[in-house]
Amino acid sequence: MSNAVDAGSSDSGTVLIEAGEPIETAAAWIGHACWAELRFHEVLTTWLAVEPDVELSQTLWLIRAHRAELAEAWHRRLPELREFPRPGFVVPSGDVVSTLFDEAEGLVDETAAAHRAALAAAILEGFSAGYRNHLGIAVGPADGPTAESLARAIEVTDADLVRLDPAPSASVPSLP
Repeated sequence: MSNAVDAGSSDSGTVLIEAGEPIETAAAWIGHACWAELRFHEVLTTWLAVEPDVELSQTLWLIRAHRAELAEAWHRRLPELREFPRPGFVVPSGDVVSTLFDEAEGLVDETAAAHRAALAAAILEGFSAGYRNHLGIAVGPADGPTAESLARAIEVTDADLVRLDPAPSASVPSLP
C-alpha cells in the first residue's frame, strides 16, 4: 500500500504527493530533536565553566549558540494542538541518548580539553547523521517547515564540525 495521495485528476497528468508521518510521530521526532539540542547546550555550558583552552572555549561558545538556535527552531515546529501539548514531546528519544549526555556532562576535568573536543565532534556527527536520516522521512505536504529546519540544522552542524576539527573520540548513535 502506497503512502502517496492523488492530488490531481484521473488523467495521465496525475500528481502523487508522498504522505508524511502521522502528526504524533512527526511531533515526537521534532520533540526529541529539541530535547537533544537543549541537552547538548547544557553540556556545553558545563564544559565552558571549566575549559582552560581559550581557542576551544571560543569554538564551544559558538557551537553552544548554534545549539540554542536549533533547539528554538525545533520547538517552533512542534504542533500547537490542545490534545498534544508541546512539553509532552520534548523528551529524550531513549535511554542511550539520555545516558550519552549525562556522561558527557560529567567530563569536567580541566585536563580533558582534547577529550571534550573529540566528544563534541562525535555528538555533532550523531546530530548530522540523524538529521540526514530524517530528510527522507519529512516529505509530506505539511513537512515543508520541518524540511527547512533540517536543511539549516545540517548546514550549522556540519559547519560546527569543521570549526571543531578533532577526530571524534567515540561512536555516538544517530541523534536525536
